[in-house]
Amino acid sequence: MSTMPPTALARLNARIEAALAPLVAGLCAALTAVVLWQVASRLLSRIAVALDRVPWIEPSRWTEELASFLLAWTALLGAAYALRRGEHIGLDLLYTRLDDGARRMADLATRAAVVLFGLALVGGGLRLTWLTWVLDQRTPALGWPMGAVYVVVPVAGLLLVLFGLQRVYVDHADEGAAP
Repeated sequence: MSTMPPTALARLNARIEAALAPLVAGLCAALTAVVLWQVASRLLSRIAVALDRVPWIEPSRWTEELASFLLAWTALLGAAYALRRGEHIGLDLLYTRLDDGARRMADLATRAAVVLFGLALVGGGLRLTWLTWVLDQRTPALGWPMGAVYVVVPVAGLLLVLFGLQRVYVDHADEGAAP
């Protein structure tokens, strides 16, 4: 297996980050619009029933399903984006009490765990996506292929691996310690 130089990995990750930022923002905007429509359609249907007018107005049935898919996509891709920017959630209660050498080891262990988790998402996500495509599973309300919904799992896993590897090799080398 050939290895990519860290500088090439950093350049690749910067390009991915540039594309990921508007994608995650767009997913958030779409999620907001879908949930707003869900609330509005529910409210309009209740008003119509209460006024005994237009009884055929019903709450939108597809919005709950689409909102859950958008939330999953936003969370998974947003987690990768946050990792790239170093803005992910962390608990530093014990970390701040460690000396510099122990902090470097804790950083390395955490970054390696992120890469391993990303690899698990890639492997499991590819299997899940492939199975749902082969079995032609569809979403109940929208009728979309579930494979199209689940494809975000291996994609997010791959992003975690790429961003995590950069943190392990490039950032760790910048701190003056060899991985």
